[in-house]
Amino acid sequence: MSTEIPVDRLELVALREKVATLSEENAFVNDLNDDLTWKNGELGIENEDLKKSLALAEERQKRFFDYWRCAEEELTKQMELNKELKQQLEAEKAKTSSAEQGEKILLDVDDLAANTFPSVQNNQ
Repeated sequence: MSTEIPVDRLELVALREKVATLSEENAFVNDLNDDLTWKNGELGIENEDLKKSLALAEERQKRFFDYWRCAEEELTKQMELNKELKQQLEAEKAKTSSAEQGEKILLDVDDLAANTFPSVQNNQ
């Protein structure tokens, strides 16, 4: 013979209310879960868009950096060329100056000779 414990009517009502409450909470949690799943999907799409934007920005930055690096290298080359040309110009100026000084010395010697020996120049 089996002994069954009689269920109290109040316990039964309490258990039914607890089941109803748990069902409502379960429905609420399921709705939240669905909402979070949907938002997660949106965030995944947004995340992919952000990754693409970041990759594009990084590519632009790389091209910008490469451009300015090339410009800097070209400027450095031009500055070196400018320096070499200035040195060549100074050397040419020095040559011209010393040639002019040599010419001036010769003219001064000729003038001195003409003033010192006027008869010699007249005979030439």
